[in-house]
Amino acid sequence: MGLDTNTEVQQIRKVQNEQGEQVSPATENQQKEIADRVGNHDGLTQFTYSTGSTSAEALPSNAVPDGVEVLVEWKETNAGNVYVGDSDTQEAALTGVGDGRTFRVSDTSVIHVRTPTAGDAVVVTFEVDG
Repeated sequence: MGLDTNTEVQQIRKVQNEQGEQVSPATENQQKEIADRVGNHDGLTQFTYSTGSTSAEALPSNAVPDGVEVLVEWKETNAGNVYVGDSDTQEAALTGVGDGRTFRVSDTSVIHVRTPTAGDAVVVTFEVDG
């Protein structure tokens, strides 16, 4: 038995959610909001942050768009490892070129870095609206 794939849909009244319930479909505004969150952004923010000590330090504050991950990478000129995490613990080690971690945060200042050598750095990159 074949499936007619040329049928025209005029109006969708209900859709099924994850629980199997019939609910109203997303409005045009809701669809646009979802597309804006998961779509590609047409700009890029990138900065280098050098530590001033061997204690944990917060990255400078930069707002991060919804749905965007922040990439924190080890900088090529570092003398040693860089440890990243939150204000309490920085256990994720970045140990060499190409080593990085991503974070889903709304602001880069919630990411903390710690280095055994003051002056070592990270490169921070994330997408933004142009």
